[in-house]
Amino acid sequence: MKFKLSLLSTLVLLGACAQTSTPSTSQSTAVNNSVAVMQQDLTRVQAIPAPTDMVADVVTNARVSTVNHIDVAYVGKQIPFTFSDGKVDNTEGFDWYVSKHFALKTDYPAERAKFFLELLELSYPYYVEYFGMEPANIDQQRIASTYATSNDKLRTAMFDDGFNRGIHHTAGGEAMYYNWVGYSFPTERPQHQRYIAIHETMHSYQMALGNYPWTPSWHGEGLGDSAANHNFNSKKKQLTVFGHDVPIFDMMSWGLASYKKYQQPTIVDIHNRKRFDRGLNVLFTQFMYNNPEYSQYMKVYHQEIMRLQTDSRAKSLEVLQAVVPDWAELERNFAAWVADIDETHVVASRGQWEMDGNMFYKRKSNYDYAPQRVGFTMTPAEQPSYRPFMIDFPSPDASDLLLPAKRGVEQPTLAYLLTYKKASLAQGKLGMSLGVKSTQENSQAKAKDYRGWKGANTDLDEQLRIEVSAASSLIIDARNLNGEKRVVDLPSDISASLAKQAEPELGVSITITKQQLVITVKADDAKTFVVKEPISPEQYDALVNRNFGLVSSDNQHGITPYIDDGRDLNPNKADYSQQTAANAWGFKGDKLAQRFARANWKAGKQTPQSWRDAFNRLNKAALSPKTADSEIKAVVASMAKLAADGAKLNNALVELSGVQLQVDWLGASTKALKQYAIITNHSQEDVQAKVSFTVAGTQSAETSVAIKAGEKQTVLVPESLLAKGKMVSTRLNYQWHKQAITQQIEQKTKKYNGYQLASIDGSYQDDNFTVNAMLHGPFAGKTQGEITIDLYHSGKKESASEKFSIKPYQELAFNHKFNVTEKELEHDAWYEVSVVAEVDGEPVLVRKRLPYVPAKFNR
Repeated sequence: MKFKLSLLSTLVLLGACAQTSTPSTSQSTAVNNSVAVMQQDLTRVQAIPAPTDMVADVVTNARVSTVNHIDVAYVGKQIPFTFSDGKVDNTEGFDWYVSKHFALKTDYPAERAKFFLELLELSYPYYVEYFGMEPANIDQQRIASTYATSNDKLRTAMFDDGFNRGIHHTAGGEAMYYNWVGYSFPTERPQHQRYIAIHETMHSYQMALGNYPWTPSWHGEGLGDSAANHNFNSKKKQLTVFGHDVPIFDMMSWGLASYKKYQQPTIVDIHNRKRFDRGLNVLFTQFMYNNPEYSQYMKVYHQEIMRLQTDSRAKSLEVLQAVVPDWAELERNFAAWVADIDETHVVASRGQWEMDGNMFYKRKSNYDYAPQRVGFTMTPAEQPSYRPFMIDFPSPDASDLLLPAKRGVEQPTLAYLLTYKKASLAQGKLGMSLGVKSTQENSQAKAKDYRGWKGANTDLDEQLRIEVSAASSLIIDARNLNGEKRVVDLPSDISASLAKQAEPELGVSITITKQQLVITVKADDAKTFVVKEPISPEQYDALVNRNFGLVSSDNQHGITPYIDDGRDLNPNKADYSQQTAANAWGFKGDKLAQRFARANWKAGKQTPQSWRDAFNRLNKAALSPKTADSEIKAVVASMAKLAADGAKLNNALVELSGVQLQVDWLGASTKALKQYAIITNHSQEDVQAKVSFTVAGTQSAETSVAIKAGEKQTVLVPESLLAKGKMVSTRLNYQWHKQAITQQIEQKTKKYNGYQLASIDGSYQDDNFTVNAMLHGPFAGKTQGEITIDLYHSGKKESASEKFSIKPYQELAFNHKFNVTEKELEHDAWYEVSVVAEVDGEPVLVRKRLPYVPAKFNR
């Protein structure tokens, strides 16, 4: 019997579905009373709630988000409809949980699954903010994520989803191009566990926006690492993202170290680097997104790269430099910005220290690092000051157990609050070190390895330590600062107070006078205890003019410093219970500024000066919250004149008008997806518009739509029209401030889902059984592998295989004829197609199997 596998190739030259958009969805959605979401009962499997029937009530205040209420549903083995549909499967021991925007497959217990979904919902507003776009079908389709309890379990889950390997051996997580799922497993540190979930899901979000992460790695990874450089307060369920000055697992320190190592590279140097450097990526993206003007250029850049669907580094730089009107100024500002960075902390970021809000603690660790200190790069004698992005997460709540912290005064006071783990109350010691001066060996070790401080032993530094040991005694150790060690037992009422508290807390305040240290110790329902320790003039000078830090050993208790760090001097103090925009400044004119950024870019040299002035006015307003509303109002009031100033600049007026046209697929399941024109009115004026569609020269009738300010309308593309060709052209005509404007975009008539075994079928005729298979290529990258077609009949198996390569967006049709009799196929006959390939760097197995039912039995 001869086996012959023929290959039919059709190259499909089609663009993908990336359309630029500005997000308009609210995080708070009313629950449909007809659908009960049992978010409080995660022990019973329920039907998968629609995203629109779930609440993700998150208060965003600039870069801080706080949970009000987030629905989470346990749906067991039911696979939710996600942007990874058809490319994720169930795994033994894993279950599915869903929130409004996300679907999580995990083998963690329900409460831990709920935590991760809450974390992702807290992150969601920032995914929307940083890309300036939102997936068109996000109201009906979720983003998939997998979080396993171990690397081995994660590998099993990935195998079930079609991969022939687990995540990269050096990673804690990986988002896969094939199915757009972020896969994560826990490292030993809580900060990194959250970090990985935020980071990898940002990649999945980016893929859901437009088929693929088309931007270079410096952008995608820089955004992922910047957003995930976070602070999390577990009691308040409060997340701060895009941390610029976060002590733990700090990416900015990495960036500064790389910037020095590579001799102050320019933005062009960073962009063009072939060797990946996370630190430089973060440095670049932090610079761009921490500036109102440049943050708009980054969004325009991303949207344009998505539209072009290019992974060319040269093209990427061309787009970026075209978007930024003054590149030389950008480079100068970047160099000045980096030179001005003054981090407030010094800590081995790979060491044992963790944070929960403002509380530091040490986790149990397998890392073999010497004891190290969390250092602060400020002194008690310095006047506190406020700088934007300095210690850029919320301050700790005030505590009655502490004296007010004051620096820059004659008798400065520093304080710390100890939060004990009840079960291990008597373990270890922790507190504060003052008058710190590193030994030469320690300074060299830190400079050589800022993340690990390998070889350093900070116990040997000059310092005076004030620690509480075993929750029973106060230790004043000045032996490394020309003094003695003194141990003072805490009074019995303080010890009794700590013993009876459910969550024991102890306050220690340290006032430095020229003659002595005054140490004040407080606990609930106990008398204030004061200890005085004489100091010499030399010790006083060291204590007030040198840095200080936190120390801890042999425990996992918490220590929260109160050090008058300048956050309370912020002239625009935040109320985190109040909703603002999700950008760095909480500036609600950000979307309006984005319209000007895009309009000015489209107009190029023809940009009216009035448009540039309005854009600059909004950027300045972002930095002046007290006058921001009036500035926004003034720009909006001048829109009619601004529109007239740009008369005949149609493409630029499209952007300035804020009327956005998309063509994409909407629906609650794969089978229900239909193609729509999506028209969103981001302007402040109601708009009357007409939309029409053209396929292969055939045009539909015009449809009139009325879109109120801030609303969205959808118009179904006629299915009879879509059948006439491969591309549909959508045209939108409308008037905005007396300017006639036309938008026109093209889109595929069929949704392309990337690499997949799209279909198989089999038929019998004239003693031949023919198996057909259609394989679709990926969105990008090199792909090659082997296809195998198997026919099972009469208790035996026949096979045919052939190697292949496939290009992006290419469709390969395979068929093979097996010479068999009709009788051989009468009972228990079936066929299977398996494809093993390296798909854009990812090893993937796809397989489909169908039974064959002879015509005479097919009743």
